[in-house]
Amino acid sequence: MPYQIRPARSDDCVALSQVGQATFALASPPDSAPAAQRHYIAHNLQPEHFRAHLRDRHKRLLVVEQMGQVLGYSMLDLAPGALGIPDADPLVEISRCYVLPCAHGLGAAQRLLEATLAQAPGAIRLTVNERNARAIRFYQRNGFRKVGEAIFPCGDERHRDWVMVRTAVAL
Repeated sequence: MPYQIRPARSDDCVALSQVGQATFALASPPDSAPAAQRHYIAHNLQPEHFRAHLRDRHKRLLVVEQMGQVLGYSMLDLAPGALGIPDADPLVEISRCYVLPCAHGLGAAQRLLEATLAQAPGAIRLTVNERNARAIRFYQRNGFRKVGEAIFPCGDERHRDWVMVRTAVAL
């Protein structure tokens, strides 16, 4: 059965939170402390946080689902904060793009990324943990290249992320 991509709705917030919580450790360094991850989840990935994102005029959330089950989501930030990297600072950011492990390698993430990119024509940026080799390869296959590094606060920890940019693709 094919994957469906659609805009997130307010009744998706619990499912979005569940996906965020289930996938956050996968996006974190393997030696990240569980307490730091729990802190981040408690302060960033609860249903009320997703409700706030849906109300924010600068955020765009998409879900990927199959047979009515939300398997992942992405979030565009149309007005992200500066990173101090000239090649990335003026760009829209994919601030999240997560798919449950049960859908890894089956095309769900690719469909979700393509739909996300279609919503933001032109150059775009994202950050990914420097030790998340699977995600880095995925983004490189999709035209992203490293332009710098940034620090991602996670509880008491500071994780190093790659800042990656995909330039506008000519049709």
